[in-house]
Amino acid sequence: MSMKHKAGVLLMTVGALLTAAAHGNASDGTLRIGIDQFPTNLDPGQNPWQQQQAIMHLIAGTLTNQEPDGKQVTMGLAASIEPGDKRFVVKLKPDLKFSDGSALTATDVVASFNYYMNDKTNGYSYTFTPIERVIATDDLTVEFELKRPYPSLPFILALPSSEIIPSESIEARGSKDLYNGDHPLPAAGPFQVQSFGQDQITLQRNSHYAGTQPSTKTVIFKKIIDPAARLAQVQGGEIDWADGISPKQVGQLSAPVEVRSALAINGLSFLSLNNRDSSLLSDVRIRKAIAVAINRKQINEVVHAGQSQPALSLWATASRYSRPFLSADPDVTRAKELLAGTKCENACKLKLITSSASEAGGDTVIVVQQNLKAIGIEVDIVKAEGATINEWLTQGNFDLWAGGSFDVADFPDGYLAWTVGQANEALYSGYSSSEMNRLIEQVNMTTGSERDAAVAALNALFEKDLPLVPTTNIVSVSASRVPSEILNISPTMYLEVR
Repeated sequence: MSMKHKAGVLLMTVGALLTAAAHGNASDGTLRIGIDQFPTNLDPGQNPWQQQQAIMHLIAGTLTNQEPDGKQVTMGLAASIEPGDKRFVVKLKPDLKFSDGSALTATDVVASFNYYMNDKTNGYSYTFTPIERVIATDDLTVEFELKRPYPSLPFILALPSSEIIPSESIEARGSKDLYNGDHPLPAAGPFQVQSFGQDQITLQRNSHYAGTQPSTKTVIFKKIIDPAARLAQVQGGEIDWADGISPKQVGQLSAPVEVRSALAINGLSFLSLNNRDSSLLSDVRIRKAIAVAINRKQINEVVHAGQSQPALSLWATASRYSRPFLSADPDVTRAKELLAGTKCENACKLKLITSSASEAGGDTVIVVQQNLKAIGIEVDIVKAEGATINEWLTQGNFDLWAGGSFDVADFPDGYLAWTVGQANEALYSGYSSSEMNRLIEQVNMTTGSERDAAVAALNALFEKDLPLVPTTNIVSVSASRVPSEILNISPTMYLEVR
């Protein structure tokens, strides 16, 4: 973009002042972050979306801590964990405290998990299902008795939905008022809630945190729904970080604002294909034709401005379980061969639904429409607001939907349940396979070479049935005025505040 010289000097002068102000915020220990989705309350079990969990992650004191790479955990409130097939023994660090200075003991751990396990509305109930009971054998020792082997439990214990909260608060407040934003619970994470409002959440550093104290003293989350407004505010110095900007806006950034992006360690965008008898896509040959006709490189460039990567398997590219079997480039000839003898051999029409509020979804469906036209499939794009889309998905009133699946770490349990398992009917596709369910259970219960073999069998079955078509890796793109050493986004999609 070009400007006249005088206007450029004026903008540079104003920009320098704003930059100094923004750096002043960071240097005095305050970070201001613009996001578009706030938690509905402070209950991590009721807030499953990425930005909600990113906030909860900064508050929650958990037995283990998720490493930024998403591939391992380290000790959090726990000093050690002794794993076993049907029992995990957790030893707590001594002299733990909540943010109000009260002692944190095994009693609080037991009370927290009992609360979560009995909460029928908890969105992470699947993470607690394998747990039979949790007991305290002394003030520093907790035993998790399991219904079945649960190798992913150390990852589960790091989730914000497994945060440890005071047993006295659970007893005093009851489930109705436990997460009242007017009176936030004492926290055991790196930050505590100072104030919770509809448009602003303020976190303060927890001086009693058992881990390394962050240099940041205060984190202020501001609700800014419009992504263009978030970008303008970070460029103007009103905020230090604009989360979730459009990748197509990356070219608009200018120093000192920089792009921050991260590919999810465990998340992909998919075309969810209606496998039900009512859809033409109940024929696996048509599903496979669509899969090889899709131009994943084009989707990455058009939708993500090249910030993502083509998805070539059931798993994210960086996942230890990824085994690519698709191509990033389309193969029209092969797609037409697959359509031979199907109801789409001599053209057909499919209904593709997408949310009118999703820029990425809107761009994706246009590319898909172009790609499928090349093999004789006419795609009718239907846009609607979110509630209507959800209704159509649950009713199976669609052929194609641009959706996705995501988890915060490279463990299989939740990701498989939502993607090819029975949670939400395998991304609303209607896909149901007893063999897939058996393999999911086998993957979730095994380790080492046994898990490798189970994953290989599951991947092969996914390739054979292909209920969903992977398109690209899930990517988060943000804009920052502060160095990544202070604030960054990781493959877990958590904000790492230091």
